[in-house]
Amino acid sequence: MESDAPVERELKFSLVDPPPAPADLVALGRGGPYAFVEASAALHVDTYYDDDAGSLRRAGVALRRRRRAGAAEAIATVKTAGRVDGAWHQREELEAPMRGGDWPVPVARRLAEHVALWQLRPRLELEVERSAYRVTHAGRPVATLAFDRVSARLPGSERSAHFDEAEIEAVGDVDFGVLRGVAELVEGLVRLTPSPATKLERAAAVLELGAVL
Repeated sequence: MESDAPVERELKFSLVDPPPAPADLVALGRGGPYAFVEASAALHVDTYYDDDAGSLRRAGVALRRRRRAGAAEAIATVKTAGRVDGAWHQREELEAPMRGGDWPVPVARRLAEHVALWQLRPRLELEVERSAYRVTHAGRPVATLAFDRVSARLPGSERSAHFDEAEIEAVGDVDFGVLRGVAELVEGLVRLTPSPATKLERAAAVLELGAVL
């Protein structure tokens, strides 16, 4: 099925060390090609859905319901597997606000070829503490840099997995070279390990192994 949904393009990294202090990151951009503006520190809960047969997973599709702390309504998102090359991720991303408990019409239509909506169940929950920065070049926004502290658990389970990540997401038609330049600058403060896995994939893997990272 052809789709005209927007395309998400980003670099994803695993973090071993704590993220840099906001003041250090802002100072790093002074006098350089990219400036970092602290945008927000927020908490959101992402719940991923699938049916008992894993139809969406087998089709390379992820369905997420995101509720930000203090927000009036949740956001539904459909993402495809897309293309991954090391840290580089490029995928279709369709988002729409949820009003009430129903999936938004554009999301429901996108899912229809893969799964019956009434069979969807919560499969994984991620609580994400995010620190985000606007990245600009010559005053123009080119990317969003986010540091995420993730706690993952299966619905109804007390066992959890924890890991830290960084994402550099393109704004508009900014190309890979710009994102790579931002990453190289950030690596002056913190080690970035390229991650070919999405948050959903990583959380599912560590929970399956019973690991806490």
